[in-house]
Amino acid sequence: MATNETGVMPGSGSGAASKTTAVQESEDLKIHTSDFPSMVLVSTPLVGNNYLMWSRSVKVALTAKMKLSFIDGTYLKPIGNVEECKQWIRIDSMVFSWIMNSISKDIAKAFFHAKSARSLW
Repeated sequence: MATNETGVMPGSGSGAASKTTAVQESEDLKIHTSDFPSMVLVSTPLVGNNYLMWSRSVKVALTAKMKLSFIDGTYLKPIGNVEECKQWIRIDSMVFSWIMNSISKDIAKAFFHAKSARSLW
């Protein structure tokens, strides 16, 4: 059966959509043993003239790690649940670090003051 533009099957009701969202957000907040801040996310850093190739590589890597939602705006910082917010900040900082580590040092200086992975992206 086809899904609508929000990715929800027609007639599935809000319960199914919210359950899917909760499961996705739970996966987004997991850190795996192979994840650490100084990790090299992509093999070729952004040097200026390779943005298209670099950005595609970063998106593929973040998709594989289930962290793309931190840069595309689909998983925003939660409000209300303090523990979930702390975990979101922790993961966002990890994604931020991965992206900064994949940018040449000369270019990275310009993005030093970004406050989140999404604003860095």
